[in-house]
Amino acid sequence: MVKEYSELKPETRAIIEAIKAVPFGSVSSYRDIAWQAGLQNGARQVVRTLHGLSEAYQLPWWRIIRADGRIGLPEPEKSLQIELLRAEKIEVTDAGRVLTEFVSFVSADNPLDPLIEDD
Repeated sequence: MVKEYSELKPETRAIIEAIKAVPFGSVSSYRDIAWQAGLQNGARQVVRTLHGLSEAYQLPWWRIIRADGRIGLPEPEKSLQIELLRAEKIEVTDAGRVLTEFVSFVSADNPLDPLIEDD
């Protein structure tokens, strides 16, 4: 059974919000989602959140890819992700490399600004 949103850890809630913030027609990486959630080494936690909570929280899982621009899922999910990305006008090769620019939450102009706050 999936926990209620209020019962989730703050880090998990921050990951969910960061994933939901990736707009239609854009992609972001597991790493950048983790950084936005305040987890500098949390890419695997992002993967676990997507795997376990995408359906329950209606997360746009297909918009999250590897930092190197490739889709990290095996078949048949990889083909489905390519299809969903292309439906949003995102350029993707048949091999699963995204050619569209990433939505990055961290850059020289936009320093780390995590969604979770210190207590």
